[in-house]
Amino acid sequence: MATKTCLQRIASLMLMAMLCIGIAKADGTVKGRILDQNHRPVEFATAALINAKTKLPIKGSESNSTGDFVIDKVHEGTYILSVTMVGYKKFETEQFAFNGKKDVQKDVVLQENTQMLKEATVVAKRKFIEQQADKMVINPEASITTASENVLDILKKTPGVTVDNNNNISLKGKEGVKVMIDDKPTYVSADQLATLLKGMQGKDIERIEVIENPSSRYDAEGNSGIINIKTKHNKRTGFNGSFYTGGGYSGKFGENIGLDLNMNFGKLNVYGNYSFNGWSGWNTMDAVRNYVTGPYVGAVQQIYNRSDYDGNGHNYKIGSDYYIAKNQVISFMVRGSDGHSNGKTNSVTSFFDNTMKLDSALHTKSGENEHWSNITFNGNYKWDIDSTGTSLTFDADYARFKYHSSTDQHGSYVDGNGNDMNLNSTILGYQPRIINIFTAKTDYVHPIGKKFSIEGGLKTSFVKTNSQSEFTVNDPTNVVWNTGLKPYDQFIYTENINAAYLSARGQFGKTSVQLGLRVENTNSKGDSKSMNRVDTKHYTDLFPSLFIKRDLNENNQLGLTYSYRIGRPGYQILNPFMWLLDQFTYNQGNPFIRPQFTHSLGLNYTYKSKFITSVGMNRTNDLFTDVIRQNDITKVMYQTKDNLSKSIDLNASQTVQLDVTKWWHFNASAIVMYKSVTSNDATADKFKRWSFNANSTQSFTLPCDISMELAGRYRSKQLWGNFTIYEQYSVDFGVQKSLFDKKGTLKVSVDDIFNTNKGGGFAKYGNVDFNVNNHWDSRTVNVSFTYRFGKDSFKTRANRSTASSEEQSRSGK
Repeated sequence: MATKTCLQRIASLMLMAMLCIGIAKADGTVKGRILDQNHRPVEFATAALINAKTKLPIKGSESNSTGDFVIDKVHEGTYILSVTMVGYKKFETEQFAFNGKKDVQKDVVLQENTQMLKEATVVAKRKFIEQQADKMVINPEASITTASENVLDILKKTPGVTVDNNNNISLKGKEGVKVMIDDKPTYVSADQLATLLKGMQGKDIERIEVIENPSSRYDAEGNSGIINIKTKHNKRTGFNGSFYTGGGYSGKFGENIGLDLNMNFGKLNVYGNYSFNGWSGWNTMDAVRNYVTGPYVGAVQQIYNRSDYDGNGHNYKIGSDYYIAKNQVISFMVRGSDGHSNGKTNSVTSFFDNTMKLDSALHTKSGENEHWSNITFNGNYKWDIDSTGTSLTFDADYARFKYHSSTDQHGSYVDGNGNDMNLNSTILGYQPRIINIFTAKTDYVHPIGKKFSIEGGLKTSFVKTNSQSEFTVNDPTNVVWNTGLKPYDQFIYTENINAAYLSARGQFGKTSVQLGLRVENTNSKGDSKSMNRVDTKHYTDLFPSLFIKRDLNENNQLGLTYSYRIGRPGYQILNPFMWLLDQFTYNQGNPFIRPQFTHSLGLNYTYKSKFITSVGMNRTNDLFTDVIRQNDITKVMYQTKDNLSKSIDLNASQTVQLDVTKWWHFNASAIVMYKSVTSNDATADKFKRWSFNANSTQSFTLPCDISMELAGRYRSKQLWGNFTIYEQYSVDFGVQKSLFDKKGTLKVSVDDIFNTNKGGGFAKYGNVDFNVNNHWDSRTVNVSFTYRFGKDSFKTRANRSTASSEEQSRSGK
């Protein structure tokens, strides 16, 4: 019986997929409302029109939060309305004639399928990668290998996404991606975001949305697109949930555990989840710096270090939804994370003269301890005004981020013969940071007839960051003080952004058009105590967007997208503080950096939802990116962010999704990219490079509820601003077994089987000639077990978009 139930669900999902690409040829409408036995609305049910003669599906729709569905553009004919939803018995109407002119109302009451709920608690498997009209969706738990990994590693495997050596994220070679969690910006620096994502497991993630050209409803922040990480929440009625545990080994052990619970009391739904993830590992850096100008021409500096680290993170979310009426719901949610990481680094910086004779070496032992805590409170109200789709939403957030790190460095110099030079140094540092964010927004959607709709909204946000830096230095060489390091510093940054948007959508035969316009007014103030300088900025910009889709026929669709977006520097980028690697190497913020603006144009073609081809072009003005500066006299090198002139990005991609057989699914994508960067630096040439990315996943369904997956990826050399990163490639393998009447799942996987996933890059311009290679514990064996209990059919609103979605992506922890 369980097998039959599983097949029914698979058939239901296949039917829904067919309906998603079905194209009707007239403009009549069949609509209605879907309720359960207790007269509560059933969301996400599939309503399908079946041709009464051929018994084939013609067109379909999905019910919204009030249970309403609308199937428009229905041709004259005789139909059967079929309604399906996991956990309920299938419903079908009698045959009815439709003249294609007068709307038809069909209300449905679904009966709970108690036998189905008793025998099975899982739904049909989703694909790892789903290409939708406006975004690419990654389903981590659909993959055997990624479900056991942390989210940062999953992003590294996502088609078109690149994570460089400094944990900066790009999309199809374009910098400035905005990373959000549950529609909330993460507000962290690149390194802190990497640590945060390491603390999140793939099993905690519902899906990852990659949106290249967001509409005007989204914040204009994120000049190369948005990556939105949607965490899980329980979707079922009654008291139910899931439990998982697992671990990984790559020379060191890591562990994770999590619990997801939900309780539905009719009008009230309460949900919550908690997860713990512990990790440990190592990485090495081998760098060479050649002096090509100044008094040390021909000299070489070599840096080698090894870092060993460990840490853990706690993630939690709790919330409730209360239906004050059948079409009105008020929701509250609290979401947060706490964690720490510890690292120890041994480093040797060697100086060679122009004959490659060792002159001296600096031996450094460093320790770093990081702690972070963030919490967000959210309130939301939604009113579905009528069955046509008119709705009004209010949303407000308060978020608080706390982060602090303490570091200690102990250095000693030896001469070319290894003798102690009695120049020992000590650097002790403490850098805390607090960020407070308040945001509020409202959205209104209003359909006009059957073919048109308008949408508008308002948003305001207030952000304040307070960063401090304290250093105690004992350096007889004075190298550290010559860098400009201050024993105490403070940077306070406040920002207010006010926004409004208007969007209109229309259907003209087989062509749908959406136009949008967003206006954002930005007011910011940066106060640097050490520089005794206050910088204020006030600017207002318009951000238009355009989306056109043309259904050529049942199997072929064309799409055109355009958007104009802004990339504001993250709060930590504006902070002028210094972060020392050793006395000769450090990172520094830049309070004078300007926003960057991007025109993005894309064209895509889809055939049967199996073959997706796209081409795109981006032009970014005032591009800001990582740059390396070098002092030939003091031998000090540092990395910072700075505005270059502009960049041009071209890309072409092909995605293929095929069911080769009933038991073999094939998914592959390939992207060709060209990037050209023009620098303002008179000593630097124009940078340009072609690059190539490819991903492939093979999924196999075997007897005895066993499935298997083989995945591989390749990325050629790629230009990142004025820095070129080296190629990377790896292969993963995993096996999965369903247990306990399919309530449990056991997964075993190996990441980077051949241990080939290494990194690095080089920069050559002006007086900079720098090369670096990175290695880490990339080959990992993962084991995990998940057990599910309860019934399927209910969905909370835990992953709804909230007001602070853009601001949180620019903060520190």
